[in-house]
Amino acid sequence: MSRIFPWKDSGAWRAAGLLLLGVLWFSCSPAPDFPSRGEAWENDVPAYGDEQRLLDETFRIDISEIDVTLTYRPQEAAVDGRARVRFRMRPGQRRPRIHFDPGCRPGVISEWRLDGAARELPDAAFRAVEVVGSAQRILEFAEEVDPAVAHELVMAYRLELPGGYPRFTTAVHDIKGSGNEELFPTLNTPHELARHRLTLRVVGDVPYRCLGSGHVARTNSAAYQEWLLDSEREVASYTVMFVLLPEADTVLREGAIAGIPVRMAAFRGGVAVDPAWAELESWLPQMVADIGPFPMPRGLSVFLVSGGGGMEYFGGTISTPDALSHEVFHMYCACSAVGRTYRDTWWDEAVTCWYDRTYPDYMVPIEAGFRSNMVSGRSPVAVGFDRRAYYQGTQIIETLARRLGGRQEMIAFLSDVHRRHAFAPFGTMDLAEFFRLYSGIDVHSDFQDWFFSAGAVSAALPPAPSALESPPDLTPPEEILRAHGLKRPSAAVRGDGS
Repeated sequence: MSRIFPWKDSGAWRAAGLLLLGVLWFSCSPAPDFPSRGEAWENDVPAYGDEQRLLDETFRIDISEIDVTLTYRPQEAAVDGRARVRFRMRPGQRRPRIHFDPGCRPGVISEWRLDGAARELPDAAFRAVEVVGSAQRILEFAEEVDPAVAHELVMAYRLELPGGYPRFTTAVHDIKGSGNEELFPTLNTPHELARHRLTLRVVGDVPYRCLGSGHVARTNSAAYQEWLLDSEREVASYTVMFVLLPEADTVLREGAIAGIPVRMAAFRGGVAVDPAWAELESWLPQMVADIGPFPMPRGLSVFLVSGGGGMEYFGGTISTPDALSHEVFHMYCACSAVGRTYRDTWWDEAVTCWYDRTYPDYMVPIEAGFRSNMVSGRSPVAVGFDRRAYYQGTQIIETLARRLGGRQEMIAFLSDVHRRHAFAPFGTMDLAEFFRLYSGIDVHSDFQDWFFSAGAVSAALPPAPSALESPPDLTPPEEILRAHGLKRPSAAVRGDGS
């Protein structure tokens, strides 16, 4: 996710970090960076000692395919959506649930068809319910379904976008746990992998450019500027990326690096593409040599921005140049080797920070006796992960590296994990078992102390400028804004990508 850079001032490194508290009630908004309490959720909800049971009872369905048509109308700052979701019920479940953040608001959904039959909105179709352990709300179907067969939900809806610069993009923020459930119905959890087919349309004569995850191809539609984005395999919804914006406002470079197709775009007059391309000319071959073949067969799509942080997606990133190498390494850890729940995603940030040496002062072993609730302090169904992953997480990975014999030995272990477990989501204690099977070294009790210690006090974190924890800022340069008759928005507006 957004790479959090340390302040250069060593005194600031020692400063205590701010713990964010609070629960968002009666809202579809994502959770704050930390949960509202620190006890282990296994102790809070003893009936759910079995994590898988909790996941099944919360999410209810397994999605096989998501087909969405998103028709962007720049002049209206709106999107008309039509989605078809194919799913089956999880064991023991009969009443489906699905995430769709805008659907929690009245009047957004205009059509709801379940297995071909229309339902009156909203009473005979769904209700928005709170989920214990998560700040998100979820749409619960009004009726039960046959758990023995596959089902299909068709939904039509309209999204009102912020006015201003005419672009339409994904805006995932995995620290907070907000994902593409803001654009189409899905399940916002890392372990739910589904094939995605997005038909992206732009209404109007102004030529647009499209970048995205997987296979992206322009169609021959006469009515729209239209592209078909196909993930071509099952992926987590929050790793699906697309960027639609006026072609004249961008520059594009295409080619191959180490045999990997690369498309890199940026705003005209904004970030320079060539230096970032040169960085990938060394970084991509290094990762392939260390970890293995690039995991996305269609290559890498990059949209460079000048502010904010970065976000990784399946075969794509929206990133500042400073965060580019970090986000691209996430193609291996986060976008192909996937955590089972958001709280398990500490490991992909820790591994990435360790591999690219994001925080050199933290490339030391974790202190003896370190205990935390980095994982157990969050419910298995919560969104977002603990920011300690960046700092103490890096130290834990360095500790494991030294037990293996050094950096190269740890890289070999990461390569083995990726080769064996890509696209097969796993949890924190699974990683401990992978380590034991690979090395013969048992770290299960260490993992219990490091990640599942009930009542452990959060360690102080080095402060970082809040803008670096924000999503990438896709605001174009002043010259482009003026050409569209716009002024640069305030920082508060830019923070959410508007």
